[in-house]
Amino acid sequence: MTEASHQDADYVIVGGGLFGVALAFELSRMGARRIAVLEQKHLGAGATSRNIGRVRTSQFTPELARFARRAFDKHAAMSDVLGSNTLFWTPGYALVFYDEEETAHMDSVCAMLEGLGQHAEYLRGGHVVDRLPVLRGGEPPAGCLIRPDACVHHDALLYAYRKALAREGVDVHEGVRVTRVLQEHGAVAGVETEGGRQWRAPVVVNACGGWSGRLSALAGVPVPNVPLRREVLVTDSWQPFMSTMITFYRPVEGWFHQTLRGEIVIGVVDPEEPPGLELGASDHHLGRAARHVLRKAPVLADARVVRQWAGVYDMTPDRKPMIGPVDDLPGFIQANGDNGRGIALIPYLAEQLAQWLEHGSQPEALRGFETQRYKGREDTPVVMGDYYAAYRKSNSTERKDP
Repeated sequence: MTEASHQDADYVIVGGGLFGVALAFELSRMGARRIAVLEQKHLGAGATSRNIGRVRTSQFTPELARFARRAFDKHAAMSDVLGSNTLFWTPGYALVFYDEEETAHMDSVCAMLEGLGQHAEYLRGGHVVDRLPVLRGGEPPAGCLIRPDACVHHDALLYAYRKALAREGVDVHEGVRVTRVLQEHGAVAGVETEGGRQWRAPVVVNACGGWSGRLSALAGVPVPNVPLRREVLVTDSWQPFMSTMITFYRPVEGWFHQTLRGEIVIGVVDPEEPPGLELGASDHHLGRAARHVLRKAPVLADARVVRQWAGVYDMTPDRKPMIGPVDDLPGFIQANGDNGRGIALIPYLAEQLAQWLEHGSQPEALRGFETQRYKGREDTPVVMGDYYAAYRKSNSTERKDP
């Protein structure tokens, strides 16, 4: 092998999305110097540039709510840490619900958040529309839970990380597709890319988001992760008329909010969406989103859609991230399974994982996200449809022992 056909590193991070660049930044801050980030297209080409940027602490389990609160605080400081404005702002976040079964469940979620010291504004009946006038004239809400959560611009955050990596001297390689995970003596030895070039390293991090299952397969590591497509549409800009970001889960999951530029960002989930990595926008989604959102907020009827896109969630059966080493393949690290919460959690996830990799001990904050929790049960199905139904059992279990 010639000198030009391989490169040595201490860390090879596969995936140039938010997790990949954030982890590279945190490792470099801790003194790691030989870090290579490999991205098959361009930085942020996957889910990072195909999301709506919500940073929410309104989670459904104590474990995730605690973690999300720390992640929120991390986000709030990132403009100063990275030296570039990430366009982080706090419009607030409302979970709006429409039937008594959902109301009963949200009663327990609100109590859980209050028990963690995370105050939630909790409204019922007609008070919801008074607080959220964008819903006036639509299907009457049964209640809502509002937290002072935030939004960040995904491109601004990614750009800030990229500039910081350039200052740190971290090598970022775009247009590089990994075709093989190298192994020697039962451990990771690096990766090989198209064209036969090898990147030799004792640590390979799988930060591929919805594509993480593919890299795990190349490493011979079975995982339960499933990529799930999500679509979003954006309208033309309006004068500011709503501040709070809105999400609803019944009868199907949907969301909308107004951006700093005045656009309305809208998404409605197809409960029959099959797993896969299809990123094309569809007329089907446009019609479905319009029907469901206009039932909630008819004031949006005059909005003109100007663009659409699709991205993917990297889903796990329990809706928790996959973070940390793989016991059966030393040196192979999972940094994926964000379940649609990537941009909200990743800056803090990356900080904690970097500490684990550099110092050798698992941070307390990452307990519960271990990669081995599905060992021997990798065929556990990821239940689609009702996104938050998967939390109910774990939420009731965790509340017995806070």
